[in-house]
This record gives sequence, structure tokens and C-alpha cells, in this order.
Amino acid sequence: MARAKGGHRRNKNDRTKFKWTKELIFLLCGLGAAIIIMIICLIPTSKTSFYNKYVTDSNALNKDNVFEEISYENLKKKIENKEMVYVFYSTDLDATCKTNIGILDYYTNKHQKTTENTHYDVDKVYVLDAKFAYELNEDDSNQLAKFNEKEDYFNSKRADKIKELDLKTYSQLWVFDAGEMVFSSETVIGDNQASATFRTCVIKAFSYKENKEAK
Repeated sequence: MARAKGGHRRNKNDRTKFKWTKELIFLLCGLGAAIIIMIICLIPTSKTSFYNKYVTDSNALNKDNVFEEISYENLKKKIENKEMVYVFYSTDLDATCKTNIGILDYYTNKHQKTTENTHYDVDKVYVLDAKFAYELNEDDSNQLAKFNEKEDYFNSKRADKIKELDLKTYSQLWVFDAGEMVFSSETVIGDNQASATFRTCVIKAFSYKENKEAK
């Protein structure tokens, strides 16, 4: 017996059409916002990244500190604009830099004082990354040319009393004022001062503004 042809076929018009509802739109928007917020929370801020690079068990660096990393080009703009800026020439690849940044932090007004009440009204210390010098390959002519360009620039900005800079020496503290380098920790240390520790240099550098205003 032959099977009957046909059978029930569903009409295309009988299919349920997808509809966007307000509830579904709100749900998807909320889900998307939650994902974005979660991603943002997982990305460390520049301040957190800096803290994680420099904090050690011994330097007591605050998470809320005055340090801000700055590029060579942006630092040049500030110097040429004759701003007064404090600069720490440093790299987190060097242990001495990590120790000294804790000393710098201690003498700013961001650090909670306990037995000592000495601090200086310093709102910002720019950190110029010395990694380009730390990892310098002198056989690479491009790297060497960039290194020499930076060293020549900073040396061209020295006041007469500041000795020539060597950017292969890390953990240097500088003060620029009116387009000129008016303080260098290496100059202080190099003046045969027996007590010229980095702590001494920090106090001298941070005192510059107060001494200038007192004149």
C-alpha cells in the first residue's frame, strides 16, 4: 500500500518571531556594563603599577605617594616651560633605586609621620625611567645615539655649580627651576662630603623651594 504523500508541514508564518523587549535590552545592557566594570577593576591603575614595581619589604613605600612616571619628551616640555620640577632618575631593575625611593617618599607630606615630624610640601616627584641606560647596548648605534642625545640635553641644562651628568649612574635626584638644573644629588655626593648620603641629598633638594622663598 502506497504511503500517503504529504503529512503535516509547518507553515513559515507559524514560526515564532524573535522580539526585542525592553526587559531583554535592559538585561543585555546590564550584563555588558558588568563585564566592562569587571575588566576595568582587573586593570591596575598607573599608581598601582608603579607601587608594585618599586615596593619592597624594607622601603615602606606608600600606595598613595607623590610619584608619577614621566617620559623624556614630556619632561623636556616641563623644563622648557620653566616649571619647577623634582625628578628621580631611576629604574626598578636596580635595588638601590628601590631603597632610595622609600627615602624620598618618607620626606614628603604623603608619608604618615610617627616619631619624626619632618616633611616637605612636595606634591609631585616625576620618575624618569633609566631602563634605556640600564639596558644600553653600546654596539647598537641607534640605542647609543638616543642615549647620548638625552645625556647631552640634560647636561645642557645644568647650572654652573652642577657637575656633568652620567646617565649610567642611577638613583639620581634632580631639581629643575626656570629651565635650569639647580640641584643634582650626584653633585652633592661628589663634593667630598662625608655625610652626603642620599637622605642628605633628599633634604637638600626638598629644601630648595623653602630656601628660595626665604630669600
